[in-house]
Amino acid sequence: MRPHLRKVIRLGRSALAVTLPKEWTSLVKLKEGDYVLIDGAEENYIKIKKADSEFETPPAICVINADICPSQNMLRRIIIGAYMVGHKIIWIQTKNGFKPNDIEGIRALTEMLVGLHVTEQTDNIIILQSLADPSRPTIDSSIRRLHLISSNMYEVALGILLGEEDPKRLEDIKALEVECDKIYWLVTRQLLLSVNDKTLAKELGIRSNLWLLGNRTVVRMLKSIVTDSKYISRYVENLLKLGYKLDAETAHWFANIREEIRKLSNTAIDSLITRDLVGGNNAIESANKLVKVLEAAEMMAPKKYDVNVCPSLSGIVRSLRNIVLNYRYIGEVAINRSVEESGEYVSIDVGGFEEKT
Repeated sequence: MRPHLRKVIRLGRSALAVTLPKEWTSLVKLKEGDYVLIDGAEENYIKIKKADSEFETPPAICVINADICPSQNMLRRIIIGAYMVGHKIIWIQTKNGFKPNDIEGIRALTEMLVGLHVTEQTDNIIILQSLADPSRPTIDSSIRRLHLISSNMYEVALGILLGEEDPKRLEDIKALEVECDKIYWLVTRQLLLSVNDKTLAKELGIRSNLWLLGNRTVVRMLKSIVTDSKYISRYVENLLKLGYKLDAETAHWFANIREEIRKLSNTAIDSLITRDLVGGNNAIESANKLVKVLEAAEMMAPKKYDVNVCPSLSGIVRSLRNIVLNYRYIGEVAINRSVEESGEYVSIDVGGFEEKT
C-alpha cells in the first residue's frame, strides 16, 4: 500500500472531470485555467482546494517498509533517522501486520522525539507526523538545558558517592538521561533542517554555516557527557552494593574534583554562548590540568584500593576524565567561534596586503 494520492491539476486542462458547486467556486474565486489540489487523504472521498500555483506541492512522505527490517532496533533507528533529517510525515507499513512489540516501540519513540505524534493507525499502517515548530527553542537555549541536565547527572552520582545524596536518586539519573535524549534528537533535527533553510537558521540563532558544524559538535560532546554520567552512576551503584564508603582523604579528593569540573563546565558553555575567547582558552587550560590529575589518580588506584572496589573507583575517574575532555573540546569550539569576526584579540581585514620593506 502506498500513501494517498495528492496531485495538482489545472482546471480545463486535465482528463479528469469534476463538477464543482458554483457557490463554492465563486467564493474561492476559481475560474478556468486555475490550479486545484486533489487530496485523496480519506478512503471513500477526495478533498479539493484551490492551489496557489502548479508548483504547490504537498509535504514529502517518508515511507518505511517494516517487513524488510530484520530487527525492531533497525526499524527504530530508521524512524529516528527520518525524524532527524526533517521528514514531517513518516508512513510505516507492513503486509503481515504489526506485532505488539512493534507498536509499543513506535509509541515509545513518539514520547522520545519531540513533536512526533501518531496521526493514523491500522493493522498494517502507522502514520507519524511531526507537529513541532522547528524554530523553537533556539539552539543556545537547548545547549544550556542539555548542559544543565547532563552536569546534574554526574553531580548527583558523585553526591551519592560522597554520602550527600539519597541513593534512591540513582533513579532520577535514569530519568534525566531520557530527557537529555529528547533534547539531543530535537537539536540535531533543527541543525540538519537549517542546512538548507537559512531563514530557520537565523531564527535558531545560527549566524554562519560554521556554527552548524560547531553546534553539532557541541551537542555530540554533551551527549557523550550524558553517557559517561550514566557509567558513573552504575559504578556508584556497584560500590553501594559492596557496602563501600569513601575514606576522608578520598572523599575530599572527589569533592575537590567535582568543584573543579563544575567551574570548567560553566566556563566552557558560557564562553561558547558569548563567544568569549579568554573563557574558551581558560576552559582548555583548566581541562588540561584536570586530565593530568585524573590520569595520575587512575594509575594509582590499583596500588591504593581494595581489588573489589578498585574497578568501580577507576571507572568513575576514567569517566570524569572523558567528561573533562569533552568540555575542553567545547572550549576549542568557543575559540573558533570567537575569531570568526573582529574583536579585542583579532581583527578581520577585508582585502589584500602590501609587502613592507
